[in-house]
Amino acid sequence: MRHLRTALPTAAIALAAAALSACGSGSGAPASSAGTTAAAAAATSAPASATGSLDAADQTSDGTSVVVTSVDVEAGGQGGWIALHQDQGGKPGPVTYFVAVPAGASSNVRIPTPGGIATGAYWPMLHVDDHAVGTYEFPKVAGADLPAKAGSAVVMKKITVTVQ
Repeated sequence: MRHLRTALPTAAIALAAAALSACGSGSGAPASSAGTTAAAAAATSAPASATGSLDAADQTSDGTSVVVTSVDVEAGGQGGWIALHQDQGGKPGPVTYFVAVPAGASSNVRIPTPGGIATGAYWPMLHVDDHAVGTYEFPKVAGADLPAKAGSAVVMKKITVTVQ
């Protein structure tokens, strides 16, 4: 599996928080968009049937990776991404690391964290790989690689990672 580290500038972090709020963040709230261009892009290029599941547990780590117990990407044959979001006041915040996952079911998926992580709360979240397939574009490209949903809830789970 491919992995990349992403460093988001302050403006992108604010955009990510707004995008997560817009996609419901598991609250069941309907998705909304900051502008018609973003809404049109999301409507025309993100797969409408992008769903899946994800399970992860609290874990002890040496700080170089986080493990997602199971993930299932159901996006019309497309793969996805597991994005590791920092906790921000009990909700998903900025993406710190991410890893590609194939379509279908996978187990014990390791998200490499080459820059290291600290003890704390994190949110593994499933995103669909669309637009430029093989390139993680959320939130830099409007409507690209949006979080997958199960019903109206975003596919994610809050976990605690204890680094030793």
